[in-house]
Amino acid sequence: MSELCSLVLAQVQRSIADELARLPRGAGARTLLDVGCWDGVATERYAQAMGGATLLGAEVFEAQAKLAEGRGIQVAQLDLESGAFPWATGSADVVVCNQVLEHLKNIWLPLSEMHRVLRVGGHAIVSVPNLASLHNRALLLFGRQPTSIRTFGPHVRGYAFGEFRDLLARGGAFSIVRARGVGFHPIPAPFSEPLAALWPGAAHTTLVVARKEREGSPWQEWIRGELAGGVQTFYES
Repeated sequence: MSELCSLVLAQVQRSIADELARLPRGAGARTLLDVGCWDGVATERYAQAMGGATLLGAEVFEAQAKLAEGRGIQVAQLDLESGAFPWATGSADVVVCNQVLEHLKNIWLPLSEMHRVLRVGGHAIVSVPNLASLHNRALLLFGRQPTSIRTFGPHVRGYAFGEFRDLLARGGAFSIVRARGVGFHPIPAPFSEPLAALWPGAAHTTLVVARKEREGSPWQEWIRGELAGGVQTFYES
């Protein structure tokens, strides 16, 4: 990973912490679920931004999950594309999913599970690289592969800014509180921040804050409808 890319990802983590600090604080302790929590370092920072929280994490890699557990995080080690979360419906106040959904073919199960475990009125903060970022557009103009979905890279899905925002708003299960761009690769922060605010659709990363409005997953309904229509899909089982 290039130094500039690492700096952008650090900027995204700071932006998530800023959004967490802006969320309304109710009475009593709150619960934060970090989907793709890695070693738990960022999860702890998110909790600090919230003024403290009970911490849950989902992580596929065993070594990193153990490191997160050592930080006092209750971690479920699972494959997000095939495993359901072990937590009860409505048990989390906030769900964070940072730079995860671009790595998954089956996004419908984790989206449905994030929505399920979040209480009605709770918030999800989700980020992905922006396929329509200015630097990706420039690469395509010159016949090159976008960096957010390299042929030999770890990403298997690409999301443009508006498409990702609409995905989370699908079916009205979530309402969009805020959708913003973070970073303007290769321009370093803080110079990139005004550009990302002015033109979020061309920023490096899309960051969406969404509020759960009701129970029931629109993504599971979409899967059932597609399968009933006889469409061959990679997530059919």
